[in-house]
Amino acid sequence: MAVQILNINPGSDGNDNRRPATDDYRRNDSHWQARIGEMWAADLGYPKGAKYSLNSLPHGFAGYEKSRASGSTHVDRYVYGHPTAVFRSAMEFYPHFKHLMDNGNALGCPCKICSGNSRKRNAARSVGTAKSAKSSPYFTSTNSVPNGHDPLGSVHSHGRSPPQQMRKKQVDEEGTTDVLRTLIDRLKAAGADQAVDELIIETMSPDWRVNHTGLYKELKSWRKLPAYVPRKGELVLFVRHLEENETLVWDSQTFRTLDRSSKNAGSRPLWEAGVVTQMPVEAVTDEDLSSVPSTKQHNVTLSGFRVEPIPAVQNSNKSFTRQHKYLPLHAIRPLCLWKECLQGLGETDWHATIRHALTVCNTMCTLGRYHFKGQWPDATIFCQGAYIGPEFVQLGDAVRLHPRLGDKHETEVTDVMVVTAVKMRLVNLDEANDDDWDNAPAYNTCTHISGRTFTQDPARSFDGIGKVPIPEDSETLHPSMKGIGTWYHVCDPKNERARIEVPYTRVIGRCYERAALTSWFTIPEGIAPQPASFQPVNPKPLTPIITSPTTNPSLSRGLPGILDGRTYALAHDPRIAPGKSWYWADSRVEALDVHEVNGRWVSFCDEKRNAQKLNYWRRALRALDGKKGGLEEFHAARRVKEMEAKRRGEELKGAGSGLVAGGAQAQAQVQVHGQGGGKSGPGTEPVTETEAEVWATGEDGEGQEGYVMDVDQLSPPIMPGPGPGPPQVIMGDEDSDVEVHEQSGGALAAFKAGAVSRTSSGTGIRAGGNVIELDDDDEDEDEDDD
Repeated sequence: MAVQILNINPGSDGNDNRRPATDDYRRNDSHWQARIGEMWAADLGYPKGAKYSLNSLPHGFAGYEKSRASGSTHVDRYVYGHPTAVFRSAMEFYPHFKHLMDNGNALGCPCKICSGNSRKRNAARSVGTAKSAKSSPYFTSTNSVPNGHDPLGSVHSHGRSPPQQMRKKQVDEEGTTDVLRTLIDRLKAAGADQAVDELIIETMSPDWRVNHTGLYKELKSWRKLPAYVPRKGELVLFVRHLEENETLVWDSQTFRTLDRSSKNAGSRPLWEAGVVTQMPVEAVTDEDLSSVPSTKQHNVTLSGFRVEPIPAVQNSNKSFTRQHKYLPLHAIRPLCLWKECLQGLGETDWHATIRHALTVCNTMCTLGRYHFKGQWPDATIFCQGAYIGPEFVQLGDAVRLHPRLGDKHETEVTDVMVVTAVKMRLVNLDEANDDDWDNAPAYNTCTHISGRTFTQDPARSFDGIGKVPIPEDSETLHPSMKGIGTWYHVCDPKNERARIEVPYTRVIGRCYERAALTSWFTIPEGIAPQPASFQPVNPKPLTPIITSPTTNPSLSRGLPGILDGRTYALAHDPRIAPGKSWYWADSRVEALDVHEVNGRWVSFCDEKRNAQKLNYWRRALRALDGKKGGLEEFHAARRVKEMEAKRRGEELKGAGSGLVAGGAQAQAQVQVHGQGGGKSGPGTEPVTETEAEVWATGEDGEGQEGYVMDVDQLSPPIMPGPGPGPPQVIMGDEDSDVEVHEQSGGALAAFKAGAVSRTSSGTGIRAGGNVIELDDDDEDEDEDDD
């Protein structure tokens, strides 16, 4: 019997961070989708006898199950995602689900968790007086339920409008201040006549204080590498098994193995797709593109890349992740070249990870927000980089731009941009609700990339005829652009502040150096013919890659792969909302839907730490920053812990032997003073004695445990919403590469020195410059609600 799928209504109070604390649970949404779907269909009056199931659980909720004991057939099932508790049965969860479907939020939810103990609730009590445990934590609750929609779309009213609600400070679930909401509130208070221009400094976020300096150093080191070197978090194609004398070569149609000693070409290799989780500790040179240099001092585990095969999204089976492989650079290719690597093979012959990687080609997340600038009702957040599909793009990179519809060279890449700013724009703030946790309309966001732009099409040059080509040895050209064609300025070179701004969807990927393109796509001399015995399963005719002779063909390598990959992702990624074309994630971990990196479980935050521990850390941060009352408050809390540890030691001393008591007292001292084995906390930077004291103690006097690994740069802490805006040529407010790194790396020092922000009046977002003109790029417009 066919199952009828019921589409749920928008609106949820679910929280993605509320998940099981141990790894013995299995994700299983389908059980709850079927159970709740049957109950909802009955309430809606659908015909009996048919089978019903939800298309998904409400956002933030997830079903989990585990066996009760080894050998037992009994399975315990739960629904996680409620802000305060766990649902243990369909009868518990359905009232909450039904209320979300009817009202779009949890305000007034009558379920057992939201209303307290349902057994003690008066049956005659109205729904309007049952208060949600957590509908929106930033406004005072009322006894009135706002208007909502029933499943049929009709509007129902609950009488009088709710009284004016009082705004409270918005924080996350761990009590950390929402810095973006704080800046938006400050922008609103300044009004339309004043501009707000501030560095983003999250002084009360322990995660930011630990990680932001390391992030800056990591990104700075990446800028020194050639563009062809894969970066952490990027998706690549790789060949798992290559002999010591083997390499990969191009035969005009696809890649094949080649024995360097005998010069005999072998069969095409088996390609897999994975995510780079470790980069080599030794320097990478052009020689690595074709073989392992004899000068390498370490084996492949240190001189190569760790690549973990990528699992399927929204699938509890993540076993591919554990089949990692350490690889030399010549066994790796960018994911954008997947059509060249798999030329002639049908989808049924692909390795499963190829499909998994293509499924996430339409994902995007920004990284390293450092600057907030705006004038009500619009604002811009400057970021250090963004993961766009398979690759990471940061300030200073030379990136290839997708040709616009109607361009003369519509199927070729002719333009390259040297990125000077990655911007997340917040628009229509005056039309949005102040509470980011409710289901009212939110502000719109769009991400743009801007920078100095160059072209190989003379008609696209600033003079329209390409009269002044850029010399090959000019310092104006990015190193990766040299040697791959003749370049022209798109903007007038006399105006050094002029920039082109485009939606992030125009970015194809980095511009690879000539050395890489030559190594990958040069046919070796004297190559032996392909063995006659080689026959792929379900072969397709091998067709050469066609490129135009009017432009450098190497610049367009990977364009068909990116475009077809995005089409594949749009059709196969279930997380992309209807009517949208991209999935915006909080972090790279969420974008790829990986649960394990480098053999350790990863998450957006540590679910085992609690608000009490975070509050203790924040008191220590206030003390370190010298804030009034912070030092006294911190020492008072520390004295309480010392007394408690002393009391425990005395109890042990009276109840046990002298050896046990002495060990307990010594351990208590280590725990209080933070000198157990020199532990300095979860960060990688050295810390002061006071900081070590803070990180080593918890609310119960024991060292911090269960801290989720920092995922290096796989977990950027930002949540944008989808939708690029139109491209434009701008001048004036761009943060140059040097300025960005000086600001981001020295943000904490600037904070302590008091030189944190400045506010100007009447200058607008682009003070000191003017907008020249907006390019029309309708095909890339996709502005969504946040």
